[in-house]
Amino acid sequence: MYSQQRGLSFGSFLMFAIVGAVIAITALKVVPTYLEYFTVKKAIERTVKEYGAQQPAAIREAFGRQASVDNIRDISAAELQVSQASSGTTVSLSYERVVPIVGNMSLLFAFDIQKSNTQQAAGN
Repeated sequence: MYSQQRGLSFGSFLMFAIVGAVIAITALKVVPTYLEYFTVKKAIERTVKEYGAQQPAAIREAFGRQASVDNIRDISAAELQVSQASSGTTVSLSYERVVPIVGNMSLLFAFDIQKSNTQQAAGN
């Protein structure tokens, strides 16, 4: 027979439940921000790959079409920084997202995406 009690007390269970709930709520609010980031990153990569040799206006227009297909609503094509040099085209985007957690607590995410087709141009 065991002489000691085993298991969780109600107070310990309540503490684990609160910590677990806070982690779950934070994850549920942060995951869509990262999903949007990866979607925007993929759209920029596709745009640079397919339209990297075109003029900046054509690149922005192509990103706008890709954004409407991928349901990207918060990033507009005008926010893209397109720079062209003799070595290739570089498209970059910097943006921030504020994710409210509880009350006046928020998380700030700063995303920086840069894609260049210089390797592609050098390989051709």
